[in-house]
Amino acid sequence: MRAVTGRQRQIVEAALDIVAERGPEAVTVKGIAARVGFSDAAVYRHFRSKSQILDLVVDLFADGSRRSLEEIQACPCPALGKLRLFFLDRCRVFAADRVTATVMFAEGLFQTDRRMADRIHQVLQEHRALLLQTIRDGQRRGAIRPLNAEHLFTTVMGALRLLVLQWRVSGGGFDLPRAGEKLWATLQALIALPGPRQGGRTNP
Repeated sequence: MRAVTGRQRQIVEAALDIVAERGPEAVTVKGIAARVGFSDAAVYRHFRSKSQILDLVVDLFADGSRRSLEEIQACPCPALGKLRLFFLDRCRVFAADRVTATVMFAEGLFQTDRRMADRIHQVLQEHRALLLQTIRDGQRRGAIRPLNAEHLFTTVMGALRLLVLQWRVSGGGFDLPRAGEKLWATLQALIALPGPRQGGRTNP
């Protein structure tokens, strides 16, 4: 993906604020310009249309997610280590990047825009496929409890989503990466089979 300028990110974040408040159909170049404090023409110098702005929203989310998944695939660590890497990486990214944190919950926000919803769903399906593969690999190797892999995936991702939602509702009122470390320690205790410690150091 091409480099994103500071002004482009400012425009994208203004668009996300409008989406969160009133839905994607309420996003207009005029509304974005008013929110960031410059002219319509200034917005058009960076984006040709509203659709291009919203496309960049998903591109930023997809690009960050893809890098995270590639790191997991490249890691020589065991299955629980890979799950931990993904879980804590998402917490760090969400804490630092409003775009990614917002789009994680965007299925509802973009329900009136089928094209956008489908693109976001595709990225989330990539998460699901890799994490299910990792869970099943851990089960084959005797590191993860032999429970329904789909249910274990839902447990991990549901816990992540709820934690991030609590953080967002609180206005970022707590240290998300640190809270993620503590939550992961509990999740690992729930899904790991007894035996040698897996997945690296945790901070209870």
